[in-house]
Amino acid sequence: METSSESLKFELTSYSISSKKELPKAGVKGDVGHFGPVTVERCPLYRPLKKGMETARLSGPAFPETTFRGKRRSGQPSLFKAELTLDGRHAELRFNARALRKEDRALRIAYEGREYVYSTKGLGSVKVLEREGVQVTIEPGRYIPPATALSAGTATGPVDAVDLAIAIVLEEVDTDVLTLGGAVMSSPFALMQRFSDTAE
Repeated sequence: METSSESLKFELTSYSISSKKELPKAGVKGDVGHFGPVTVERCPLYRPLKKGMETARLSGPAFPETTFRGKRRSGQPSLFKAELTLDGRHAELRFNARALRKEDRALRIAYEGREYVYSTKGLGSVKVLEREGVQVTIEPGRYIPPATALSAGTATGPVDAVDLAIAIVLEEVDTDVLTLGGAVMSSPFALMQRFSDTAE
């Protein structure tokens, strides 16, 4: 593992836990160089009392407690009605699901004076979080039979725990709408959301 301030490499493993005593859990976890262990957790089970909302929570000794909440889609929170908080402080989220150009559909995140751009490349499998001087990229990594898929992360520049927390929690968020194909697939979903929102 490289732990220099210029380039940090890490791996995230997807996991799921089912239990008879408590709600099932799913997410990703891993060791992020000198920042140490991190876990993102969500509940894959549909819970009617949550009014269609879903939450992903990131925790780790060196990381701010990070929560992403949004309309449930494919068992994950989505970018619709989304809220992102780090240590209880809200980040501002903006994206245009109707934009045709990829750069116009990127998710823009403002937090504590920082301006981030989060975008997807290819078919949405490579995710990139950028702010001035810093970039965190997470893409499909090794596959360990029979069923363990790893994601490979690379952070460049003077990256800190806030940068990594945002990039990693978004791994458990449905961001399909940031790709043109995903935006097309999401439009019936967005229409359904509009009806369900007005019905609530």
